[in-house]
Amino acid sequence: MKFSLSCRDVERYLGEDESRVHALRGVSLDIAPGTVHAVVGPSGCGKSTLLYVLGLLDQPDHGSVMLNSEPASHLSDEELSRRRNEFIGFIFQFHFLMEDFTAEENVMIPMRRLGKLSDSAMRERARELLEAVGLEGKLRRPSRHLSGGEQQRVAIARALANDPGVILADEPTGNLDTDNSHRAFDLLRSVVREKQKALFLVTHNPEIAKACDWIHEMQDGRIMVTVRHDQRSNLEAISPEN
Repeated sequence: MKFSLSCRDVERYLGEDESRVHALRGVSLDIAPGTVHAVVGPSGCGKSTLLYVLGLLDQPDHGSVMLNSEPASHLSDEELSRRRNEFIGFIFQFHFLMEDFTAEENVMIPMRRLGKLSDSAMRERARELLEAVGLEGKLRRPSRHLSGGEQQRVAIARALANDPGVILADEPTGNLDTDNSHRAFDLLRSVVREKQKALFLVTHNPEIAKACDWIHEMQDGRIMVTVRHDQRSNLEAISPEN
């Protein structure tokens, strides 16, 4: 199933009173099936806040987030949770694995919540995903006994567990060496291409950003410029509204 995610005129404030920060200032964008997006910019410019709003983990103070062109603001907490689990895959900068669970069990968590597969089918899918990220030999190793890079690769496999329409990633290759960074990004990009998914990632890696279809540059809570990478590998600057 193709799944699109978009937002319009999103405003988001963090903190209260004197410490209140205007984290997002009128952000609008579209994440269409089959596209890979990178958002770049200095620390504190609103990149991760935007990711959390798009992923329905935070509500915007103003503006709207839309799933398949339908606003999500009216949905109950229970329905938002169901939509997140079914349609959105998350890769966090800090992987948030269950440390006493094995790699296989961690990947199975989203599948158990969704409740659509048998135990054997969940284990088979977990095995396939862990093999894809190079961890076929460590399925039953507790995550606390994995290296930081291996834990991040488990998190990438977990994000793909429910075959989400959109993958939201916060520095997904930040804890990986060069070879595994390329392997992980190539896996995510191939999923997008072959299955018409979408990937939206926060990155400080210029090589990863340049390999994306779209680059959104943020500053002070705004998308200042959006750049499209066309099929001839030329970059064309266009306005953020397009």
